[in-house]
Amino acid sequence: MPKLIIVGSGITGLITALKYSGDVIILEKNKIVANNSKASLWSIIPPLCSNHREDCEKGMRFYEEICEKYGIYCKKTHILRVSSKKIGGKIVDRKEIRGFEPQLNIEEAEFFENGLFVEGDELFSILETEFNIKSNSEVTDILVKDNEIKSLLTSKGEVKGEFYIFATGYLTPKLFSKLGIEVNLFKGHLIITKKTSLNGILIVNDRIAVEGKNLYLNGDSKQNSSMTIDYDEISKTINEIGRVLKIDTTNLEIRVGFRSVSKDREPIVKKIYSNAILITGYRFGFALAPVLAEKAIQMIKYGH
Repeated sequence: MPKLIIVGSGITGLITALKYSGDVIILEKNKIVANNSKASLWSIIPPLCSNHREDCEKGMRFYEEICEKYGIYCKKTHILRVSSKKIGGKIVDRKEIRGFEPQLNIEEAEFFENGLFVEGDELFSILETEFNIKSNSEVTDILVKDNEIKSLLTSKGEVKGEFYIFATGYLTPKLFSKLGIEVNLFKGHLIITKKTSLNGILIVNDRIAVEGKNLYLNGDSKQNSSMTIDYDEISKTINEIGRVLKIDTTNLEIRVGFRSVSKDREPIVKKIYSNAILITGYRFGFALAPVLAEKAIQMIKYGH
């Protein structure tokens, strides 16, 4: 019997397994590992992390170490933010901007030094080879006795472990609504297109662009659980970023993903049974995954 069962192979589940470094099995509902996390922007932008800024910076250091260890492309870079609502960045003018982002057509922006981008597809393709992941294994029931999980029933049979961590993301309501745990699903799109030589992370109002092997655009977030592409949101993102950066729209790849956000918008790391922890609920899940995973592991180790 494995020591730990992790339900969910998204970024939080994979990072939890990596930090646990013990006997672990990961259960994944879908055929594709980290399918929802692959629709993320894979960036950490501390100025947007509000009261979790320190945790976001811890997350940055963790990903830098992982990138170095596994040879994954990542870059620590500046952030340029264009918005009428300022959040405390250094104001830079057109001349200064052209010095480090010559392709941008911006009169004025806020400048921040500390952003991080990770090439997500590389990260997931490497991490999924590190662990025993059971794909197409949807949890259909949780068998509990005396506040302890005895086993999980899945679409492929019964699974038993000593401890359980649920990194279930947008599937959390389906499994745990009976426990009074509520999360709202916010739908967004990742747009992938050809590179443009963008050096840093660009934010135009609420839309974001960053470049790795490709140019990645993101930023829309609406409470919605439909997997269909919202082309109005795609147009808004392209138009916002396109005001200051030329975008090739001839061959776009679009991915749909969901953020699972708690009612108070704070991350959830909660003991739900004597031998089970739930991790979910934060809108910047990629940024905080290393910190939340560590908290969950400590709760299992020390029983609190």
